[in-house]
Amino acid sequence: MLNKVKTKALISVGAVAATSFILMMGYTAGQHSTAKQSRKEIELAAAKLVEDKQAEDKASILSSDTVKEFLTQYYTKEKLGENNTRIQPYMTESAYSQELSSQNDAMNQVYKDYILDYHFEKANIFVNQTTNQAIAMVSYNVTYVSDLKNANQSKTNQTETRTVKLSYSKLPGKLLVNQVQVWKSGLDDLDKATPKTLEESSSIPSLPNTTTK
Repeated sequence: MLNKVKTKALISVGAVAATSFILMMGYTAGQHSTAKQSRKEIELAAAKLVEDKQAEDKASILSSDTVKEFLTQYYTKEKLGENNTRIQPYMTESAYSQELSSQNDAMNQVYKDYILDYHFEKANIFVNQTTNQAIAMVSYNVTYVSDLKNANQSKTNQTETRTVKLSYSKLPGKLLVNQVQVWKSGLDDLDKATPKTLEESSSIPSLPNTTTK
């Protein structure tokens, strides 16, 4: 009888020990898994921080790609003002207000229906990262119409060129266009430009002689 009691006691103790061992191993494995998962999460978070910092630094350094992206939106539009919602995110409030004011200029309003389908083609861009300024020789295609009342009106497709100077303002994590200056002349005349040869916006190019009224 005594032996049976001892046997049962030993079995119970063994079962408890085995259960404890299993629980301890499970806890250890869980801790190891948690630690491994935590390291993975830390590594991912660190990589994300580095990536965000690199993106912020890139966005704060003026590049030809940044300038070209703006010019593409600026010189691509169905007609005067059609691209306003697309260029606004690239500009400071003051620059955007100046652009809207230029579009409302009497001369621009007179010719806006005669000049359609602007399409950016290319630009030779020179960037000064120290001053956050850029100068670009821009080529874009535009369609001129001669008579709005004539359904069979003649249309002229023409490539225009402009010399554009952009000044950027550095804001937290981004650069925005703060001023747009456009010359009809070439780079050689840029330094000699006077208010008469300088346009604050390229909203309306010169009409060809055949369509000017």
